Amino acid sequence: MDELYRERFARTFGILDESQMRRISATTVAVAGLGMGGSTFIDLVRLGFERFHVADPDVYERTNINRQRVATEATIGKRKDDTLIAEARAVNPAIAVEAFADGVQADNVERFLDGVDWVVDTVDVYAMDCKLLLAERAHQRGIPLVSCATLGHGAVVMVFDPADPAAPSFAQLSGITAEGGRQENLDRFVTMMMPEVPDYMLEQAQRAMEGKGHIPFVVTGVEVAAVLAGVQILNHMFATGARPPARPTAPRGVFCEPVALRLEEFVSPATGGR
Repeated sequence: MDELYRERFARTFGILDESQMRRISATTVAVAGLGMGGSTFIDLVRLGFERFHVADPDVYERTNINRQRVATEATIGKRKDDTLIAEARAVNPAIAVEAFADGVQADNVERFLDGVDWVVDTVDVYAMDCKLLLAERAHQRGIPLVSCATLGHGAVVMVFDPADPAAPSFAQLSGITAEGGRQENLDRFVTMMMPEVPDYMLEQAQRAMEGKGHIPFVVTGVEVAAVLAGVQILNHMFATGARPPARPTAPRGVFCEPVALRLEEFVSPATGGR
């Protein structure tokens, strides 16, 4: 741990100790999907993580401005990976990042996961085949994965940890398959991840699920998802306070709805209450 690292993260000490910060610095995190995942990526950099794989094939569009980190009028048409990596290096020039410009695909998923300690799944729900592929290969390789979803101003995260013999995989819990139709798989993902939908977005969410409109997203939900993902990674790596940390694994997840002032652990509705 060099002096620049110590200075950058001086205010973190007291919450995390030197041995924990050394482990964070040496941990490699793969972030798949840099729309919602852009905030998670930058937050992890500010938490002291220095080794990353990132994957996203897209450029910024004006419709991203309401929620995505570094989406501005000036970045419209620019690649998300290039723009976010530049932002991350402005925070900490010492980070090491390997970018996968085609996103997560069958021909690069193994390389994307090589040497990785944690995976953050923020793959777009309309690329469910890539989301399923990433989750299943991470599970088979014994790599814990944090799957994130936003709902209005709030968010849900669920940790799939292959080290927990009682924990189901993403495919087992969701029922999503490579052969399933787009709408069927989207329905299954929502059932798995969403303990409830806030009343203020029920109508539009229903229209989106019926293919009659867009899925609504807002910056507060994206930022809540980033916070929950970062905290759960830290909680699973080590305790971060005097009390035992909340470290649920699938089929349990963490749900936050700030409008209703709710932060709670839940059991995935996909279990049918089991």
